Amino acid sequence: MRVLHVIKEVTDGGASMGLLRMCADGPGDARPTVASLLPPRPEHRAVFERAGVTVLAGGEAARAAVAETDLVQVEWWNNPHVNDFLVNADLPPTRVLLHSRGHFDAPWMCPSDRLLARVDGCTVTTPSAAANPRFESNRRSAGLPPARCVFSSAGPVATAGPGPAPARREEGRITVGYLGTVEPIKMHAAMMEIVAGVVEAAPEVDFVFAGDGALPEYRAEVRRLGIGDRVRFLGFQDDPAAFLAGLDVFCYPLNPYTYATSEKALQEAMLAGLPCVALPVGGIRDLLTAESALLVETPAQCVDACLSLVRSPALRERLGRAARERIEHLTERRAWRGRLTDARAEVLARPAWARSGLGVDRVALFDHCTDRRGWETERMDEAQRADFARVAAFVEDDYAAWLESGPPRPDMPATRAERISS
Repeated sequence: MRVLHVIKEVTDGGASMGLLRMCADGPGDARPTVASLLPPRPEHRAVFERAGVTVLAGGEAARAAVAETDLVQVEWWNNPHVNDFLVNADLPPTRVLLHSRGHFDAPWMCPSDRLLARVDGCTVTTPSAAANPRFESNRRSAGLPPARCVFSSAGPVATAGPGPAPARREEGRITVGYLGTVEPIKMHAAMMEIVAGVVEAAPEVDFVFAGDGALPEYRAEVRRLGIGDRVRFLGFQDDPAAFLAGLDVFCYPLNPYTYATSEKALQEAMLAGLPCVALPVGGIRDLLTAESALLVETPAQCVDACLSLVRSPALRERLGRAARERIEHLTERRAWRGRLTDARAEVLARPAWARSGLGVDRVALFDHCTDRRGWETERMDEAQRADFARVAAFVEDDYAAWLESGPPRPDMPATRAERISS
């Protein structure tokens, strides 16, 4: 079966790495090709091609490839590039499966019924996304079958056994770490205050962050807080397992309105046997339980939880073992290939049909594809609205940049939001 995966852009991020895992380790009858609507960087394309996966670049190449495939699987989160392909491209007779990589509880991440009417089926990466009531209503309105959970498993750590040997640590020191995007659209806005609370109470603790993002701003913030000598920002790490092997505790408080779903960084930390501290938001609620991690609701609770782990080797050992057992036995993670096979078979049982582009105006595309109902921001306090706005801007900025790249529109409203709060 020839499968064409359409994605906004092949990168080194979580969505692309999840896609690579699906191409390399997915159902054996699939012959995958990836179409990157935005031209990928050569080094990112090379990662796929070393795994034997052909990468096509650009929307024209994607549209041409549709005629040669049995199934088009769209790797979806709310962005104009993919939505324009789904809504406005003239496609020959085909079948389309929308595979959502964003959590529908997040701002602007729920697809509209009009967008869902352009596809033949939908899969999600975490059970709580499938249970979102607005998505369920839109799915039924579009006449789609229930969404199957195709869990987006972690990468090399998931298949490489116990992973690398723990890195040597300085005697008496404890290292707490974070792996992921280093920005408030992902991390909790109070992350550096959390770090300061921990290191000031526990002189034996060092914090280390791995991942790209607004690193100069965060380095300036830790200097302002007087903890610059206790915090390191390493940038992108191409060997997550090696980074995690040097940690004692994994600290993962995310923005409460995160669009995150299956959280591969957290999966890898769990597989590495690290005790975890996290907020049960987005797809994290499907990964962690109160028995397998310390789940917190506020920054103060996060500080207390980290200190509890710092001060108790026995608690670290118990929760690290529980985290690994939890992820190793998680039903969705073990059954994802079978569920993907079933979802694809369900779509392939439908007749192929030609999709004529709807000609939705560029400015109208966001409203056409996005369900914004259900959010009552006036009920939020100032901090909640700020968190909400940061994640909403993740979607809005993409549309703004896309509009700016097209015909000039002097009346276009500004939607960009600051990443780092002052």
